Amino acid sequence: MIAQISTGEGFGGLVNYANDIIKKDTVIIASYGVNLSSNATITASFKAQAKARPTIQKFVGHISLSFSPDDQEKLDDEKIAEIAKEYMRRMGIVNTQYVIFRHFDQPHPHIHIVYNRVDNDGNGIKGDTSYTKSAAITKALTREYGLTFGKGKDKVRRERLKGKDAVKYRLFDNITAAVKESVTWDELRKLLATKGISLDFVKDKDGNIRGVTFTDSKRNVTFAGSKIDRSLSFANIDRHMYNVIHVDDHQDDEPLQLHQEQEKPFDINDAFDFSLISGGTRQPSEDAVEQVTTPSDGSSSGSGIGEAIVDVLLQPNIAPISSGGGGGTSGGWRDDDDDDEKNKNSYKPRKRR
Repeated sequence: MIAQISTGEGFGGLVNYANDIIKKDTVIIASYGVNLSSNATITASFKAQAKARPTIQKFVGHISLSFSPDDQEKLDDEKIAEIAKEYMRRMGIVNTQYVIFRHFDQPHPHIHIVYNRVDNDGNGIKGDTSYTKSAAITKALTREYGLTFGKGKDKVRRERLKGKDAVKYRLFDNITAAVKESVTWDELRKLLATKGISLDFVKDKDGNIRGVTFTDSKRNVTFAGSKIDRSLSFANIDRHMYNVIHVDDHQDDEPLQLHQEQEKPFDINDAFDFSLISGGTRQPSEDAVEQVTTPSDGSSSGSGIGEAIVDVLLQPNIAPISSGGGGGTSGGWRDDDDDDEKNKNSYKPRKRR
């Protein structure tokens, strides 16, 4: 289960896309507080409520949830709607308008949640665009509902990626290939430079290396290695290089050791990363989420202790279950709600397949 979250400034284009029955074979599987008569009435419902808080510019919420093709038989409309509502509740998207659209144009089950980031009381919804929180919640729900975990980045369809996701996978592909050809950090740095990628170390106050970052120089986008993939953390790359150098000296009964200082044991206090969060917002870092949810054997499901910690870290203020709900948004949805040409195809939505 994977979530993509973004925000925008106009409901018209997004609703027409999400409720495109002809191209997407769309079915509306759940909704709240919205007139479903047509795309135009859905859009008008959202716009009317958004006006209650004119200071919020990006009032459009759009979250797409995608599932493994292996889970197709498990996910009828009722079950996938249940999962979507629970995801929204844990994300704190409650007491607001939403529509959940299911598409059938791809081999994998997926839905689009369109919701109002201005709630029913005229308040702005906060915390609904946190990637870190969303990643932990989708992992927890995948486990709780017995769904299939992703089989790795090699299965992702690169041609469908956009924005930072496209950059992240480009970095993953190039860095992974370069690591296989490098036995020193200097070699890796030089090889990546030929691909337009720069490498920098993250150090603590004592000068010890604690991590590594990679920057796509052309697009000026930077990711920590561990946020691209756990295999690209400083410790894992360093361990790989050491093993390659010492392969001839390795004895089967002597386990190889990381020649740099080992990563320090996980401390719950490290779960909050203040340095990368503007405004001092207290959020768990992605590295912390990975450490408490990923067992040492590299499997996808977390340990019981890790799961409990994630629940404490990421969901301390989960709202009680209510009839309201919502989701994330798609960036770039402009305010074209008054464009008659775009709204004239107001398809009659189907509530059930």
